[in-house]
Amino acid sequence: MRAGSVVVTLVALFVALAGQESATGQPLNLAAIKSALTASQAGLPTTNRVLIKQIEERSIDFEIDEVIEKELRTAGASDDLIKGIRVVLCDKYTKSADACGEADFKCQIDNYSSALRFHPDDALVWFNRGFAKNKAGDVDGAIDDYTKAIQINPKDADALVNRGNLYKKRDDYPKAIGDYNKAIETDPKNPESYFNRAIAYFETSEYQKAISDSTAYLKLKPNQADALNNRGDAYHGNQQYDLAIKDFNAAVALEPGVSNYFVNRGRAYAAKDQFVQAFRDFERAIKLDPKNAYAYHNRGYTHFRQSKFDMALKDYDKSIELESTAERYVDRGVVYQQKKEFTPALKDFAAAIDLDPRYSSAYYYRGQIYLKLKEYEKSIVSYSKAIEFASDYADAYFERGSVYIDIEDYQAALADFSKVIELEPKNSNAFVNRGLIYLRTENYEKGIADSTSAIKLDPNNDTAYSNRAVGYDGIGATDKAEVDRKTAERLQNKSKP
Repeated sequence: MRAGSVVVTLVALFVALAGQESATGQPLNLAAIKSALTASQAGLPTTNRVLIKQIEERSIDFEIDEVIEKELRTAGASDDLIKGIRVVLCDKYTKSADACGEADFKCQIDNYSSALRFHPDDALVWFNRGFAKNKAGDVDGAIDDYTKAIQINPKDADALVNRGNLYKKRDDYPKAIGDYNKAIETDPKNPESYFNRAIAYFETSEYQKAISDSTAYLKLKPNQADALNNRGDAYHGNQQYDLAIKDFNAAVALEPGVSNYFVNRGRAYAAKDQFVQAFRDFERAIKLDPKNAYAYHNRGYTHFRQSKFDMALKDYDKSIELESTAERYVDRGVVYQQKKEFTPALKDFAAAIDLDPRYSSAYYYRGQIYLKLKEYEKSIVSYSKAIEFASDYADAYFERGSVYIDIEDYQAALADFSKVIELEPKNSNAFVNRGLIYLRTENYEKGIADSTSAIKLDPNNDTAYSNRAVGYDGIGATDKAEVDRKTAERLQNKSKP
């Protein structure tokens, strides 16, 4: 009897819902749902379940807001029914977003935003809106949306990878690597996580890690030319040039029409001083793509390494004409600097700074020219700017310290060379110069100690022996001083052509 009674009441409920339009399967309206709830004969839990099923099958013809939700709850709507209504509305706008034109990002974003208004806990919609925002150029908005998707589903590997890619695009490599790490923990078989993390490690000069990740990617997706090229770049950065060439060979064999693969192999040959092979590859790259600025730039650098400055300038000119970057202006400026043409060199460094005001190398090389021109204050200011934008720039501290020695600001010089030693504890010349400062300020014991450290690092450093001799004289150890002076003289004579 109880079972039969339930069937009768359920039939009555369906009949009540069908009173206006269920025969045609049209969407339910608000009045029908409220009526079914208030007239429930099977009990509200059952009526709510039936309504959820009906809504899934037929949808609704209204949108919910706080007022309507309150009316439905007053009529007896459960949390699940309210959620079901919101999910149906979310799905409706998601489908509308999917129907937008492929490049109509505003249409997509507007519809996804409407979908989220009804169902803000849908991680997939947050992901999709983030994807659309990224395509539209709204990187900040895309990161925010991927972050929301990850908060809802911390194991969403795709959202982690996509957000990591945007952090990488911003040059925020620690955050990018953090996202790739989590993505790999969640889905260790996703090759894209390894591919992108390898690039991030390369950009932070963690070449061995980049090699490992590229290798992991290639195990999951063998014979991928771009990954072989990336690993070759990492081997190059790690000074493993033969392995780099092997990977570039494989990339070229797979995709012989890609100009940059030849450029990269040429760079590796040049690093091995195999200039004939290097230039042959640069020529191939330029033949494949006559507008490849990267190829002209690297050919120019290879000319520079051979002291063929005019040929280097010609290639740098072409590279800058095709695509001007701060790096290319600096490299051309360095050629002018080597030719002692300081005016065009300074002009190029200024152009680099205009393009990238934080490009530390431009300030560093400008500081060198100002020093040659004996404009000490300008030189110090330039080196200081280089350090401001690259706090671990050991060469900039070294050069600035040298200027401070020239103007006899020994405290400032001492601080700079101490910083160099902190950054590069095997830099023999840094110990030599700091030792010199101690000697000039009559701190002979420390001068001797630094000179000794320099000698241990470089037993052929004649200046270190000469300086230590001064220190020994200062403390009265004349026999030791004489031995060091003779050693310095012997090394000087040995180094003469």
